[in-house]
Parts: sequence; structure tokens; C-alpha cells
Amino acid sequence: MEEKLQNIRVWKELNVKDVEKHLIVVGELSSECFSCHEIGLGLDVKICPKCGIYFKYMGFRRKNPVSYLQRVKNNFPGIVFIDFEDFKKNISKRDAHKLFNTE
Repeated sequence: MEEKLQNIRVWKELNVKDVEKHLIVVGELSSECFSCHEIGLGLDVKICPKCGIYFKYMGFRRKNPVSYLQRVKNNFPGIVFIDFEDFKKNISKRDAHKLFNTE
């Protein structure tokens, strides 16, 4: 008998620029392309209608139940969920470093 696969969160180092370029951010009512900031995107959108970028990563502005995440994953099998808070912290650190780095 084959065992059912389970969801387990893992930590993986990613290129922040790649995530930034290919990220869709899910909010309360709609989603946003992080690359061009097009808003009002549905969860069924795999390519941004404005900039044409293919979404590889998805972040969420709020915590979601596992059942919701599973539905999204079923509609978007190749998508990688990221912790949006971690992503924002990394972007802030990078931008602060650029601001204070004079070289």
C-alpha cells in the first residue's frame, strides 16, 4: 500500500533577486505581481498579464489554513511557497546594505 504524501515545511536558500522577479503575493481579496506590482490578479494566474513574468514563487500576506494551501497547490503544482515575512526581511537588509555601502 502506497503512503500518502504529507506537507513538511523545509528551509532552503534561494536567490532573492530570482524570487523578487517571479513572485506572486496573495492578499485578502486578490494577488499582486511583485515584479511589476500589478494588482488584482486571481489565484489562477500563472503569468502576469502586465509584465509577462512566469510565477515560480508564492507568498502570503497572512497565515492560511493547510486546506487553503492545498487547494492553491493543486491549481499551481509547480509553485514554491515562501515565507513572505522572511522575504521582506531579506529585501530590507539588502536595501539597507546598498544605502550604507559607499563602495
